[in-house]
Amino acid sequence: MSVNIKGVIKGSIFSILVTMLIIFILSLLSYFTGISETVVSACVYASVAAGVLLGTIAVSRAAAGKAFIHVMLVCLIYLAVLVGISALINKGIAFNSHFFAVVCGTFAAGFLGLIIGK
Repeated sequence: MSVNIKGVIKGSIFSILVTMLIIFILSLLSYFTGISETVVSACVYASVAAGVLLGTIAVSRAAAGKAFIHVMLVCLIYLAVLVGISALINKGIAFNSHFFAVVCGTFAAGFLGLIIGK
């Protein structure tokens, strides 16, 4: 059994779209209501986890075999896109605690998605 690249890319795109949708909703709530910045920041981390979780659940269910490899590829592609967006917006990557929290949260959500999906 080989790796289903098409499925991995679809799972990655789905994860990114879910995250973007949640962040868009959070930005609207932040603009129109008095939600504190700390609450929004925590919800952004949760949106990353939710996006990866939903994408990896879908990929692990669709993968007949090698679900672990499929899920890890989704996590890597997701992180590569986030790093690319961050590099474009911030003109570089800041390797700080926020970066490592997102990396660890992405892989933790990926493992959880693998467990739930299988």
